[in-house]
Amino acid sequence: MPFESVLRTDILSEDLTTDQRRVSVVAEHQFKNIVSHAERFTRTTSPEPAKTIVETMALIKQAIEDYDNQHHTTEDAKVVLLYEEPAKLKQLEAITIKLIKREPGMYGQGSPFENSTRQLKPILREVKDDTEEPGYKRAVLGQFYDNMLRLTCWARTNKTANDRALWLETVMEDYAWFFVYSGVNRILYQGRGPEETIKVEDNYVYGRAIDYYVRTEKLRSISQKELEEIVVRLALSAGIST
Repeated sequence: MPFESVLRTDILSEDLTTDQRRVSVVAEHQFKNIVSHAERFTRTTSPEPAKTIVETMALIKQAIEDYDNQHHTTEDAKVVLLYEEPAKLKQLEAITIKLIKREPGMYGQGSPFENSTRQLKPILREVKDDTEEPGYKRAVLGQFYDNMLRLTCWARTNKTANDRALWLETVMEDYAWFFVYSGVNRILYQGRGPEETIKVEDNYVYGRAIDYYVRTEKLRSISQKELEEIVVRLALSAGIST
C-alpha cells in the first residue's frame, strides 16, 4: 500500500494524517544529521561488495580447494581446512584458520596494529539518489577493521608440516588478486607464528603457523525513506504527532 494511503487511514491520528510533510521534514532532518556527523577522509575504498572477516575465511578455503583442483591433486592428497584444532585427522594433513586479533581500522601510515589512531565509528562513503525511492537520498557508511588471521598447517612429521606451510604461502600469493577482486580490502603476509605440537588419536601432530593481516570493511546503508517510516512508527507507538 502506498505510503500516502497508509497515512490517510484512520489508524493514524488526525494531526499526523493532515500534516504528512512534517513527517518527511523530521526524517530529512535526521538523515542530514547522520550524514553531517559522519566523519569524512580520503582513503582506499573496498571493492564491492566488501567482505567480512568470516567471508574472507571462506574465500581462503575456496582458494585452497581451487588450487588443488587446478593441479589435479588426488582426493587422498588434498588438504582440508578446519576452523578449530583437529580432534582427529581423517587425512594425513590439515590447515586450521583462526582469528587471533581484531581491532578498529588504523588511520594514516604505519605497520598493521602499530598506529594508535583508530577508526572508532563509521565514515561517510557516499550520498546518492535512492533508486528504489525517487525523491529520497541514501547514504553509505563504512568502517574499517584490522584483523590477524592465523593459518596453521598440521602434519604427522615436522618436514611435511614445513613443506605444507611453504605450499600455503604460494597459494596465498597466487590468489592475492582473487581476494581483492572478491571484496577483501587487503591481505598482507606477516610471517611465521609459533610452532605447535599436539596429540591426535595417540599420535603427535606438528603445526606450522602463518599469520596474515587482513583489512575488512563493514558497509551500512542509511535510507532517508526508511527513516521517515521509523518516525511514523515511533510517533504511533508514543501516541504523539510529529
